[in-house]
Amino acid sequence: MEILTSHLLEWFILITLLGSAIYTLKIIGQERSTFRDDSYEVQFGDLSLMIPNWWTLSEQSQTQLKFERTDSRYDWYSHFTYFPDHEGKTLPLILEEKLNQDGLEFDKDVVFETDSRVLFRDDKIQEAFQEVIRVEGQATQNIEDRIYYDVYLMRRLNDKGYFIFESRSSVLNGLVEGPYFEESLSELSFIRES
Repeated sequence: MEILTSHLLEWFILITLLGSAIYTLKIIGQERSTFRDDSYEVQFGDLSLMIPNWWTLSEQSQTQLKFERTDSRYDWYSHFTYFPDHEGKTLPLILEEKLNQDGLEFDKDVVFETDSRVLFRDDKIQEAFQEVIRVEGQATQNIEDRIYYDVYLMRRLNDKGYFIFESRSSVLNGLVEGPYFEESLSELSFIRES
């Protein structure tokens, strides 16, 4: 008992830290279930994207959307881009050219996925985008900058065009925004016709 009373401040700090950690884990565990409630819909061509409320649409055109965090100083942004012609190139070649152009080299332990059934929840999206590549992980840009990079390349079976959806940030910020980027794309759907 004497140990408890003589170290009361230390015990209080420990209990506060443990309580904060448990609260944080509980909130993080609920993020996916509340994602739709904390998001808004953005239309991109005939696609519907669910975007977290704290992402700001900073650039918009017929073929590109750019989102950033303007409420903080996070080193993060995402691009959603449509290219109208693949010029006969395969998605692996397009990915290789993009990585070379941006000076990106992934670490060896990246996540690589090519099955649309794993990436998207909507059955119509899974059927339409059977040709897809997703690569996610830490990378080095221009030999010196460490980044967290998540990229999806998608093409409809009978379309000359293709999409590149990418999230780029510092390593720490990628761990914060990365799950929301992934969730936005897993919720991808076609615009519902009235």
